[in-house]
Amino acid sequence: MISALFARNVPARTFEVSKLVVRVCALRQLSDEGRQSFRGRDNNRGYGGDRNSRGGYGRGERNNRRPTGSARGARSKGEPPLRLSNVVRVTDDQSSKDVTLDGLHQSGVIDTELHKAVSRMNFESLTPVQQKTIKPILETEHDVIARAKTGTGKTLAFLVPIFEHLIKTRTESPYMVKCVIVAPTRDLALQIDSEIEKLHKNNYALKKFKSIALIGGSNFQVAIKRMFKDRPNIVVATPGRLIDVMSKFSDKFFTHVDFKVLDEADRLLEIGFDEDLRDISKTLNSINATGPEHIRTLLFSATLGDSVQKLAAGIMNRKESLFLDTVDVNEPEAHEKIDQRLVISENFTSNLCAPISAIKTRLATNNEPYKAILFVPTVKFTKFYCTILERLFPSLPVYEFHGKIDQRKRTKMVGLFKRAHEGIFVCTDVGARGMDFPGVEEVLQLGVPSELSNYIHRIGRTARGGKEGRATIYLFKDELPFIDTLAREKNVKIVDQDDYAANKDDIEEFNSCLRDEYMFREGLESMLSFYKGCEQSYGFYMPRVARQIANAYGQCLIQPDKKMPISRSTASMRYGLKGRIVEEIFDCGSSHRESYDNEERFPSRSNRFRNSGSRSNQGGYDSGRRISRQRWESDDKFDTKRFRSPSRGENPRIDNE
Repeated sequence: MISALFARNVPARTFEVSKLVVRVCALRQLSDEGRQSFRGRDNNRGYGGDRNSRGGYGRGERNNRRPTGSARGARSKGEPPLRLSNVVRVTDDQSSKDVTLDGLHQSGVIDTELHKAVSRMNFESLTPVQQKTIKPILETEHDVIARAKTGTGKTLAFLVPIFEHLIKTRTESPYMVKCVIVAPTRDLALQIDSEIEKLHKNNYALKKFKSIALIGGSNFQVAIKRMFKDRPNIVVATPGRLIDVMSKFSDKFFTHVDFKVLDEADRLLEIGFDEDLRDISKTLNSINATGPEHIRTLLFSATLGDSVQKLAAGIMNRKESLFLDTVDVNEPEAHEKIDQRLVISENFTSNLCAPISAIKTRLATNNEPYKAILFVPTVKFTKFYCTILERLFPSLPVYEFHGKIDQRKRTKMVGLFKRAHEGIFVCTDVGARGMDFPGVEEVLQLGVPSELSNYIHRIGRTARGGKEGRATIYLFKDELPFIDTLAREKNVKIVDQDDYAANKDDIEEFNSCLRDEYMFREGLESMLSFYKGCEQSYGFYMPRVARQIANAYGQCLIQPDKKMPISRSTASMRYGLKGRIVEEIFDCGSSHRESYDNEERFPSRSNRFRNSGSRSNQGGYDSGRRISRQRWESDDKFDTKRFRSPSRGENPRIDNE
């Protein structure tokens, strides 16, 4: 069009107008293409796109309201087809079922020292995941993409090939890092490191291949000193801490890496480590002494959505990759050896009493030690419920675990529960992945998980290593849309269902242990925020859910007419509740914070000065003394840290509550 204007020798003003028309047409075309692309993402929401389009930690989807009981945009069952080029799919033939540890040793696939270590770990046989992955990894030089469920032994599936490689190359650069394992959470990284220590303990010949866990929350300088002292061959790390170390010491330790392993790659992407993983891979390739395409990649994931496939395409170095699918297409994602059960309560109050009733029945009818994990949605409610269990079951150890606990205490807590023969491990979804506790008889779930996939990972804490286990989820009636979503999107159907209604004695017993009303209120508030966050994901009707939680406040206090003190602005801004229902279920007459008796717990600074003379007499800012000003600044920092601390990042949706 522009060339035609030149040919006709049109006036300059007409030419400028024509250029404007061309630009407008082009912008309209781009806008139409953008809208079509956006619609395409919406229609295919679920596997692809970024976090905000999946309804996970992001909130992009929650602004689109839908009728009660409906679920997220439909997606096909099973995994999307592999779109990666140069991928060799390894077929599931009968021969893989005949693979044994002794057979691998006799055929020369694994070394004698490694065979001794694994044999002494009391493995009766290899799990199906190990049978299908160990041999192909060791007999080829390809990159590997493996799909495996949680709790199926995939950690050993990549540790055995790693140690076999270290044994064969023990004389080549023995003081450099040869394998980097990236895990999504600190706890999973420590879990992998503990599995490496088990191999060391079961055969001291392997102890020369040292390892280290580089995780956030630990002392950076101590970790670096240990790196220089021990010169580990294996590094297990979370992405953030690994980037910190590599930014300063990449040329000191990471120039001879042969393997990089991504464990639970889908979880890494859900948390938002996509760019970090690409940066790690790019840095390792660029500094590798052998060449930029030398490093082999082993990627393990429970799901293989579009985002995982895009990541694999961006970080794989070899010309061909093996795809090892250890999950049957028609098989539900939940472990088949887990006996799943659903207990439906008539209201939220009964739901609070239901797990307690089940634990009491189990302890009364069976003298065997009871070891269980109880999942609770939020941090504040985890703290509250731990106090209830400790008072009801004084002889049964109760372990509190969530993202607000510092890393040293979390590591200690995990070690204590691993060694314990009995006890209840009460945790948020931070403990849903990567935690391997031996002897867990049952997994209890009070309420829905923060994400749909976390249900699979929650129940995967039992029935580990081929054993059987039980999993019970306790829901009140307004949470039942979650069960429909679980059946439709994860192909998990819970057949065994029971009803539960708390009687007067159950509620009075619960009330007898409720000694901190302030903690109870905070816990209920956090639950309201949690269910608001899940409203769109699971199809909840928030006014009905909020009524159940608010009614539980007075019912558990044995004061049915007492309402939860929450202001109208809080109900509107945090929970999305407006209109008459706010007045019906909440006490909006008094200030929300004043109802907590904060005047006694946290006296205001102004009252202190008003009652005790001038600010100068109290050593305030007017005193002119620098140490006094620093003291007040320190107080302000303490207040900010104590009452407004941000999430540690393990689970942003629940850890903020």
